[in-house]
Parts: sequence; structure tokens; C-alpha cells
Amino acid sequence: MVRRVFFSFHYGRDVWRVNQVRNSWVAKENREAAGFIDAAEWEEVKREGEDAIREWIDEQMHGTSVTAVLIGNETADRDWVRYEIKKSIERGNGIVGIKVHSLKDKEGSTDFSGSNPLKKFVVEQDGDVKTLSSIFPTYHWDRDNGRENIGDWVEEAAQASNQLSGVQRRSVRRRESIAEGLNFDAGAAIVLLAIIAILIDQYTDIDLLENIDLSQLQQSDSPSFDEF
Repeated sequence: MVRRVFFSFHYGRDVWRVNQVRNSWVAKENREAAGFIDAAEWEEVKREGEDAIREWIDEQMHGTSVTAVLIGNETADRDWVRYEIKKSIERGNGIVGIKVHSLKDKEGSTDFSGSNPLKKFVVEQDGDVKTLSSIFPTYHWDRDNGRENIGDWVEEAAQASNQLSGVQRRSVRRRESIAEGLNFDAGAAIVLLAIIAILIDQYTDIDLLENIDLSQLQQSDSPSFDEF
């Protein structure tokens, strides 16, 4: 079976790095890549407006089963990368994040690491909110030997996508807060706060324990980050 992968990335900053990943992917049989366009064609599509860009992305995604988000320094801030991530989940694609900042560009320079855009999206079902980064792993191209392992990463992403329900796929959205999507353990937080308070009480002149009523903390089943 031919596995076709859509590559999502920041064209202007990372295309040289991304091409190294793409070439590694298509070097073996039964592999195809989508989501690539040369600079002149991309400028032409952009001149036709946002609807034309969306149509081009949707057409490129047709027939793909996995989206590889190639993460450089500014990838998480790109509006079209965000659109591609959301569209991928809605249509049932698996996603794999791959950090490519350590690859060299055409000048032979590497880049600084950027934030992971998969951390900024969530899916939800019956009140259970999960970040995409908790469902789909992100790898480092150099450190995790992407040249040898990208095939396994893609298959892993496809399998992970099969575990998502239709409700979850339709619910995909940008994360609204830092706390959203985190499984926060209230009991562990109380213990940690108590340990910190004891250490402060022992090694400083601050009588912190006299000002903390742990019974009030224990009455809350699911404290928010704002309460701490």
C-alpha cells in the first residue's frame, strides 16, 4: 500500500530543511509526499486570496492519511500551519510532529528550537479534553534518527488517529488556556505545596505554615491553576 503524507511547514524559513526530510521520505518505495510547491507557484496562489490557499491545501490533503508537521522556530505561529493541523484532524489524518530546526539551511546555518504547535490544539469528548501533543508524539529529526525512523513514526501516527472518535475529530480547536487539556492531580498538588511550605518554614524566617489552611485545599476536588 502506498502511504501518502502531507507535509505542513513554514515555507519561507524552513523549506530547505523540510526538503531534506521530504527527500528522505520519498527515497523508499510506496511513499508519496504532498504539500510542496515552488516559490513562484506559491506566490501565485497567495495572490488569488485566502479561499484559493484553503482550496490548494484541501486538494493537497486529498488521498493523504498522515500529516507531518515539520517544526522550526516560527512554525507554531503560522496561520496556515494551524489551518492544516485542524483540517488534518477533521478529515481523519494522523499527525506526527518532527523538529527540524537543527537541520542546516542553504547557508549552512541551523536555527533555534520553536514551540510545538500540537500543544496548542485540543480535542474533547464527554468533558475529557486532550491536547494533540498528548495523542500524537513529536520527534527530533537528528536526535531520534529520522532518516531511519520516519516510516515508523508515520505508521504510529496513522494508528493513533484510528483511536479518535468522530466526536473528537469534529471538536478540534485551539487551546483556550494553559490549564486546558492537562490532567491536574489535586492530591499531588496539595502534597507538593505542603512539602514546599515545610522547607520554607525550616530554612527561612517566614512562618508560612501558620498562614496555610490545608483543609481548605482538600475541600476542592479540582482546583484551577489560578488558585495556586
